[in-house]
Amino acid sequence: MEELINNIKENAKIIINGKEYIVKTKTLYGIEEDEEAYYYKCIMNTGDTLVIIPDDNLLYIGKEIEDMKYERPAIDRLIYDEKIYHKTGEGNQYIKNIKFGTDIEGKCVFEDFESDKKIISLGILPEKNNIRADILADIIDIEDIKFIKE
Repeated sequence: MEELINNIKENAKIIINGKEYIVKTKTLYGIEEDEEAYYYKCIMNTGDTLVIIPDDNLLYIGKEIEDMKYERPAIDRLIYDEKIYHKTGEGNQYIKNIKFGTDIEGKCVFEDFESDKKIISLGILPEKNNIRADILADIIDIEDIKFIKE
């Protein structure tokens, strides 16, 4: 996982599950509720976000969904597109280090939900007038990521 993180450079061309991307940002985040927790977010030229959580050996990539329509039958579950997602985490994200890029997402209050190789991350951005930043993403394997050498 560390090798993957180290290989992600500004404007690197990568292929994830057959789709080509150019990496525009790489930011290291922490969670206020857990001093040990950290993860990386990389924004692609397509607007997709790649999230790398080394301690959980978890990778996912997805897009922000405006005005996501979901049901919340319980605090630990939500239903989206007729699938049940179970809550896997929550917290307050903050920036530890901007590796490269601009227009970086700062603080975010989030809740994460998982179902069948998919993740929904519900987010509120307090530094941006509490706008929503909800992401629907596919869980991927490290083998799904290939670097294009130039």
